[in-house]
Amino acid sequence: MQSRRAAGWRVGMWAAALSLAAVAAHGQGFNLTSGRNHPEIDWQTAETAHFRIRYPRHLAGIEAEAAAIAEETYGVLSANLGVAPRGKLQIFLSDEDEIVNGFAVAIAEGYTNIWVHVNGVAETWTGREKWLRKVIAHELTHLFHYHAIRSNAGYLAFILANPFPRFWAEGLAQYQTETWDAFRGDLWLRTAVLDDRLSYTDAGDLWNGRLLYAVGNAQVRYFADRYGDSTLAALFAHRRKTLFGLAKVHDFETAFEATTGKPYRAFYDDWRRHVNVYYNTLAAGREPLDSLKARPVPLAGQYYADLKLSPDTAWAALLALTSTERPVQRLYRIDRAARRFKVIAEGALRGPVSWSPDGRAVAFARMGRGRYGALVSDLWTVGRDGGRRRLTRSRRAASPAYAPPGPHAGTLAFVGSAGGTANVFLYHLADGREQPLTRYTGDVQLSSVQWDPAGRRLAVARFAASGVRDILVLDAATGALLAAVGDPAHDNRLPVWSPDGLRLGYTSLRDGVPNVFAYDLALGAERRVTDLAAGATLQAWLPPDSVWAQGSMIVTSSVSKERDRAFRIDAFRTPAVMPAVPIPERFARWTTHRPPREAPLHVAPAPELIEKRGPYRSWANILHAASVIVPYYDDPHDYGLIGVSSWLEPLGKHGLSFVGGVSFARTWQNSLFVASYLNNQFRPSLTASVYRLPGSARLYGNGLLVEDMRGAELTAALPLDWRARPYTRTHASARLRYVGVAPFEFDEAAVGPPLAAPRAGELADVQIGLARVRQRPYRHNAVHPLDGKGARLLAEGSAPVLGADARYLRADAAAYAVLAAPGEHRLFAYGRAQGQLGRALPQQYLGLSRSDEVQIALPGFVPFSFGEVERVRGYRAYAVGDRVLFGSLEYRIPLVKDLQTRLFGVVSFGGAALGLFTDAALVWTGADLEGAVRRVGVGAEVKNAVRVGPLELGHALGVGQPADRLGPDAPYDLYYRIRAAVPF
Repeated sequence: MQSRRAAGWRVGMWAAALSLAAVAAHGQGFNLTSGRNHPEIDWQTAETAHFRIRYPRHLAGIEAEAAAIAEETYGVLSANLGVAPRGKLQIFLSDEDEIVNGFAVAIAEGYTNIWVHVNGVAETWTGREKWLRKVIAHELTHLFHYHAIRSNAGYLAFILANPFPRFWAEGLAQYQTETWDAFRGDLWLRTAVLDDRLSYTDAGDLWNGRLLYAVGNAQVRYFADRYGDSTLAALFAHRRKTLFGLAKVHDFETAFEATTGKPYRAFYDDWRRHVNVYYNTLAAGREPLDSLKARPVPLAGQYYADLKLSPDTAWAALLALTSTERPVQRLYRIDRAARRFKVIAEGALRGPVSWSPDGRAVAFARMGRGRYGALVSDLWTVGRDGGRRRLTRSRRAASPAYAPPGPHAGTLAFVGSAGGTANVFLYHLADGREQPLTRYTGDVQLSSVQWDPAGRRLAVARFAASGVRDILVLDAATGALLAAVGDPAHDNRLPVWSPDGLRLGYTSLRDGVPNVFAYDLALGAERRVTDLAAGATLQAWLPPDSVWAQGSMIVTSSVSKERDRAFRIDAFRTPAVMPAVPIPERFARWTTHRPPREAPLHVAPAPELIEKRGPYRSWANILHAASVIVPYYDDPHDYGLIGVSSWLEPLGKHGLSFVGGVSFARTWQNSLFVASYLNNQFRPSLTASVYRLPGSARLYGNGLLVEDMRGAELTAALPLDWRARPYTRTHASARLRYVGVAPFEFDEAAVGPPLAAPRAGELADVQIGLARVRQRPYRHNAVHPLDGKGARLLAEGSAPVLGADARYLRADAAAYAVLAAPGEHRLFAYGRAQGQLGRALPQQYLGLSRSDEVQIALPGFVPFSFGEVERVRGYRAYAVGDRVLFGSLEYRIPLVKDLQTRLFGVVSFGGAALGLFTDAALVWTGADLEGAVRRVGVGAEVKNAVRVGPLELGHALGVGQPADRLGPDAPYDLYYRIRAAVPF
């Protein structure tokens, strides 16, 4: 017989293997980000000499554009990196969500998933490359990088070495395919250097992700300028031997030293000195922040996206990120006189926002769920009373702007996007009618629309099909072009009208950082307003008053890497004249260094490159993700091999995983397996599993219960978009299962009343569930959430069919809420009610446990879960019945944000909090409420967040006592438990 020690060890090993298989088999499809399947899309394929391009039928024509860009990039990267992929690379294109992104996956020959037709590229990126050219070339560089460092060790190379440091991978992609410009490095690197905080891993900075790219971009350019592009290619070709010479792997730091003759750390120190000289010299020739001669305007939040004043300037609307600890994008309404801030909207908000002419409402755009659950932006308004109105649905709309009193009063101008083309529309607030104003065609995006004070003209920031970024003044009645403002080579954006309508202010990125300029429409003359080294962004232009005789501007600036500030300045100021400080050419050369070959900025569509067309066959495109086989040894009676294999389809339509273990000592008894198949071809995600494996280990009585589970199940998971709200998810699930359970060796003497000895049996059960949870993001949610609420309903029934033993019907309802308390203290309330008719297996009891059961949800395919029997802390005794009421009230006090303790480089301990609790429960059978077991426990526990690699868990050490037996001499319960801060 297998020992309990061996059974427990194997449960842990199986749980780890199952988690690995689940994560790998879920793959990297578009639905990984959106959380929605899209069975309505008819996918097609177009093949070229080196690519298979996958696209929805409704995007027909995009394949010719993608083919030309991809093949052009293929030739460039092959020449520059000295490598060519062995087979055809796959490119997946989708417009199902408004996500300005793409990603590459190093599986099989490699593939990339890219979102297209996104208007947001006009505001979130710089440069003249259009989105398709920029993103395809960038992601293909990742795939070429992957092929350049491939090893005969396969995916073990990522364990045996560090072949693919992310900062270097992103830097290489930008260097090979893009120019050095403001948003592709300069702005973020400059701010970090001037702030003397070059690390992109420190806490508290919103732009660390951007800085990672910038650091990599600058380092690769500096490397190529100093050592040459041939050395860059040689670095990727380098291999070192490992596994007794059986494998050759690419290790970044080893290859770096072998090809340059110096360690990477020495190169980093040299590069850091280099960029410090460059940026500090650059800063010496520009005006310092204190030249504004203005105090910061007191505002809420850490980073500012938009600031607009009401027509009477008495109120302000601020779009800001609360903090990097609490990354909630919020729209504040500010009473300027009283300096009162009120949150009027939150979520994935997009600027600019706009005040209604009467100052009673604010219009904004927010990303939410559109048709088929797609992530798209729509227009909303919120009144002074807090009432919200959704104006559009699934419209891909942005930049709402109320028309002032005048010929277009009662309308809202906005940017609407369809098929990759953006245009200006007028929305009639009275009846919801849309009126097109511009009729652009092709690859055109618009980032901002602003009315002039008279309501007759519109200023529009455009990213034209040619790659030019310009500001246009349009006739609001006809859409006709009245004027083009400034030099289009300067990347001017975010237009703001002067109060008299004679001038336009705007933010320009010509300096590598934003600075403010003003343009006189009558004279056709531009003047500079700011020349800050760290830059400034124009937010508002105020009319003259007693203090600012000619009017003033409100600008925001990144005063440091970790926060923005707002300043009110003279609208007609002249920047401080700083003495010119020449930058030695050797310190600036890296910013303009280019690779030997470059893909052109604009590539014409080339349908002639397509050699073959046809429908996309998802079954035929299932790729091998990973397989690992390792030996195990528990004792002379149990040893063998355990292996994991995962397969996926790049759109996430199919996933296959298999975990198997073969015991050489007891082939049948100890050989276990689980095979799972995930299907995302329908609205719900379906998972079918067949298994023979140990279930979860848990204390039962005074023993450890591990069950052998043999069976099959089918689960369905369906996200719902009912009353969609920010930070809220609604989820329905169902499970159909037939399983045989049999306890491993278990000493029945370890069980006494009220528990019965566990027994073997067959279960044929159905479970359905519905949950709705609202939880704002917060860095310390694992230990001390600041808010949240949720409700969950579960129903489960088992019938004696196909030889099953149990017949029961069980209902389970639970809810929680995190309530406000002084400061960051919080009151946590949790309640649960359970009831059962019929009889289940003894180990499926309802009631209270004597020990805390681990409550962590393993991802994906795992066909079992840890128990969820509640416990009243302070008691160490079971209670069993068929009716349970449980409640917990806990006052939580934050202790520290981060313990800053790290073990073995893998395990780290984050924040800690103190909880003062009261638990209470009733357990009874049938109608015998008088005979119910009643328990009330009180105590305290210290909670902490522990991170193991990417996994974050909540654990706690506490002490409790029965409420009716308090005191130093009364019995107490000292316990340790692993449990999430919120129950589901």
